[in-house]
Amino acid sequence: MALTERTNELFVLDEMLSACRSGVGQLALISGPVGCGKTEVLDAFADRAVRAGALLFSATAKRSGAEVPYDVLVQLFGAGTAPGRLRAQMDKFVDADLADPSGTQALRILYAELLAWTADRPVVILVDDVQCADHESLRELLDLVSRLRRASALLVFTQSDDENAATALVRAELLRHHHWRRIDLTLLSVEGVAALVRAQTDPARLPLSAAEIHRLSGGNPLLVRALLDDVRTADPRRPDSAFGQALLACLHRSSPETLAVARGIAVLGRPTGVPLLADLVELGQEQTRTALRRLESAGLVTGGDFRNPAGGAAVLAELRPEERSRLHQRAAELLYLQGASASTVARHLLQTGETRQRWTQRLLREAAEVATASDDLDFASDCLGLALESSPDDHERATALARLAGVVWRRNPVAAVRHVSLLIEPSRRGLLSDRQVTAVARSLVWHGMTGEAKEVIEATGRIGEAGGERRDAELGMIRRWLRSWHPPLAKMVTGAPRQPETLDAADLADERLLGAALLSEVLTRGAEDVVRRAEDILRGCGTEVDESTLEPAESALLALLYSDHAERALTWCDPLLAAASERYAPTWNARLEAVRGEIALYQGDLPNAERYSRAALDRIAPRGWGVAVGAPLATYIQATTMMGDLDAAGAYAKAPVPQEMFKTRFGLRYLYARGLYLSACDRWHAALSDLLTCGELASEWEMDVPSFVPWRGAAARLYLKLGDRDRAQKLAGAQLIRAKQGLTRTAGISLRAVAACGGTRGRLQLLREAVDVLHASGDRFELACALADLHRAHQATGERQRANAVFQQALRLATECRAEPLRRALLHQSSDEHAESIVTKQPNGGLVKLSRAERRVTALAATGHTNREIAQKLYITVSTVEQHLTKAYRKLNVTNRADLAAACMPTMADSA
Repeated sequence: MALTERTNELFVLDEMLSACRSGVGQLALISGPVGCGKTEVLDAFADRAVRAGALLFSATAKRSGAEVPYDVLVQLFGAGTAPGRLRAQMDKFVDADLADPSGTQALRILYAELLAWTADRPVVILVDDVQCADHESLRELLDLVSRLRRASALLVFTQSDDENAATALVRAELLRHHHWRRIDLTLLSVEGVAALVRAQTDPARLPLSAAEIHRLSGGNPLLVRALLDDVRTADPRRPDSAFGQALLACLHRSSPETLAVARGIAVLGRPTGVPLLADLVELGQEQTRTALRRLESAGLVTGGDFRNPAGGAAVLAELRPEERSRLHQRAAELLYLQGASASTVARHLLQTGETRQRWTQRLLREAAEVATASDDLDFASDCLGLALESSPDDHERATALARLAGVVWRRNPVAAVRHVSLLIEPSRRGLLSDRQVTAVARSLVWHGMTGEAKEVIEATGRIGEAGGERRDAELGMIRRWLRSWHPPLAKMVTGAPRQPETLDAADLADERLLGAALLSEVLTRGAEDVVRRAEDILRGCGTEVDESTLEPAESALLALLYSDHAERALTWCDPLLAAASERYAPTWNARLEAVRGEIALYQGDLPNAERYSRAALDRIAPRGWGVAVGAPLATYIQATTMMGDLDAAGAYAKAPVPQEMFKTRFGLRYLYARGLYLSACDRWHAALSDLLTCGELASEWEMDVPSFVPWRGAAARLYLKLGDRDRAQKLAGAQLIRAKQGLTRTAGISLRAVAACGGTRGRLQLLREAVDVLHASGDRFELACALADLHRAHQATGERQRANAVFQQALRLATECRAEPLRRALLHQSSDEHAESIVTKQPNGGLVKLSRAERRVTALAATGHTNREIAQKLYITVSTVEQHLTKAYRKLNVTNRADLAAACMPTMADSA
């Protein structure tokens, strides 16, 4: 044991022991906060006194023994060793009936023997925590102080800072004693903590510094040692940690009032005012202030809160469950009356496990809303769960359940299924608002529970005031949403939605309705002024992603995308995805990642299409996606197929999917993507079956928009492979007719399909037009495919120079897109034997070997300028131009300007 800062106190006691040998009784009172080392000082001095030849008697008063008469005296004289007659008299005292006059007589004889013994040998009497002594023992101890005043005796008492009748009595008696000393122990300083640490362990091996240990322990030696034990062996934040147990020991050696206040602080869990704390523990405010001062002086508390969270945790863990629940219930009521925040009050209500008061339902829902907005979904779920369990009102229970389903769905759609299923019956009974019923219906559709969704929607139309504006708006919204999500169910639901021109101002203010309506128009008959309308919706949603903005934003982004405005969709999607990534909402993030991957696919950005769709599938398990799983699956399968990773595409193409998905728009995308994958695997008939099924469903649902699923073009190519050119031409031509309605990307894809299915005549013109259109659309993969077709067409007509120039562009784009099948096909088909080395070994067309002057001359020569024109532009002689060209031909291994143009094409494209 290290008592680095207690050496002075031991020195004082040694001096008093020496002084008492002269026949003058000495009395010492060691005072200080609990845990400050009073017992350690007493134990250390006891060893020194015995070594000095003194006769030692010691006892420890306990609160548990305060009701036991003579408990401390029996401890003092009932054990230990003593010589001859003194030992015999001690035994008589212990055996006597202390409540009988004979017991008192035995005690007086014992005192006389003890006094006689002091003539030969000092007597030392030690009593620890004298303030806890029983009344009878305290009375006799003070009498003994008087009897030994002129004897060779030293009495040492310790007491805590707690004030009670015993401490007042002891101090009053001590003031009458001429040879008494008061020794006040204080908390250790940072330097004292450092010394204690060095005495017990190697400071370099501790994760905490002496200053940090001092901050957590307050310099209380007992807590310092406990903290050292914890940091060496375990987690100091556990309620059963050595620190927590040491703190409880300090509290149980304090007054009942101090313990009660400590429990109140632990229950409140934060600094608070004295009035609230006093009301909670049912003490007077002055008593509470005194208890707080004692806790602070002991280093347990600072600023009204525990220094170490492990302290509060230990105090709470020790409370009986019913007592802890009672305190939290009382804390919640007091805080509610004081006007505390809903979140603060709710945290106490959650600890009670139940609540039947009416005001708690509203407060729990309010706290859940705040928690949801701040992404504390666990707390929000707990609040709503308690509201659901404890409310006796069906409407309140249904409202809490609907909100709980939304919070859980935001984090994990799989876990939300149970809550959504429980909402079916309240929806039938009209216990939910129209908007809540809409949310329930959409969740049911998401999870493939179509029959239940239909029942809920139709029940909404029957309940309440027929023709109510709000109800009509909600029904219109859900029907338009169904029209773009689940066309068969939209047809099954009775009542037709109003047309956009019949919507009133209240309807138009609802972005949910506008987003669903716009996407429905784009996917069915096509929409006018899509960019303006979609961007108005997106501006209305703002830059924040939440429950009210996710659905309309997603619909508006897809409306832009399926109208061949991928670049505009990307401009709006990235900020939304960044905003969502800052929130704890896995479902929101996954849905926007799926949209972002689809945008990348439409731009020919295959690596990002693969990355975002895979991230969406990883963030939410496929089962949690419900019928919407077709969206990220289709993007991933299509992107990996185009990149040539058929193993990755096949793993997802063969994964089980919900059958209800094939009744939704996601099923169309999935069938189209799987058809492309099967075609790449040379399973042409299976691929054609998927594509034709896709087309039949799209036609049946009036969702046959080539910008959404250009199934005809893909099917036409398969018919070509199977030798049926007539069907191929009909399908390709039909797609082109549909695509030439302001759909630039789709028109380019369709032109390419028509060129492939037609004869040689007109093919070059169709492909040139396709290249121009696709270049404007920004889809690099489809542009690379069109350039590859154009390269083959030039080869077929013997236009070698043009074929090589187009080849370089196609190869460069295919490489950038990581479209390996296309890249390999180009290299295989090219007639240029140096093409691969120029692109792969010399990605800059070999120009890295040229000097600056040679690069300038070759660039102009490759674009058709004569030597004289080059000389005039560069202000050099024609001879110099010829010299530079000769060197460039040699370095590039070409013999004429046609080959030079092919070799320079990547650089010219870069410059452009």
